[in-house]
Amino acid sequence: MQTASQRKNSTGLLPNDRTHVLKLSGAYPFAFGLTTGLFFTWQSGTPLNEFGLNSYTRATFLVPRGSAGRTPAIWDLNLRFAYPFTLAHGMRARTTLDWLHIGSPRRAVWLDQLHYASEDANGDPANANPTYGQVLSYQPATQARLGVEFTF
Repeated sequence: MQTASQRKNSTGLLPNDRTHVLKLSGAYPFAFGLTTGLFFTWQSGTPLNEFGLNSYTRATFLVPRGSAGRTPAIWDLNLRFAYPFTLAHGMRARTTLDWLHIGSPRRAVWLDQLHYASEDANGDPANANPTYGQVLSYQPATQARLGVEFTF
């Protein structure tokens, strides 16, 4: 439940609001059995907030929710290579290689949004957070995953 001090500026864009999202995917089976697949996503940034803590250590919005800028737009590209083969007794298997986050730009996806850590006797924000606006997490790095799927 919100207190009166928490309700101020609490309406606006939600943290996961991505105004634009583009997704493309496709696969192509080659005659010799190999199948390749591609998945691409582009997303606009998410809204940022500016928080302060009140005397009860509860976060309050210092500006209207979602109005303190946006994270950068991000994109992600993933490839899959799959090759099937037959085992004994009608069992089938498929090896897969997933190449994830190809060319990842490692853009910021989460920033420190706590601007002030307390309030003064007049109720004004005080104790500026030195890490306000700094990156807390980035897009994942490029990675690969090797797998085997069995059908029996």
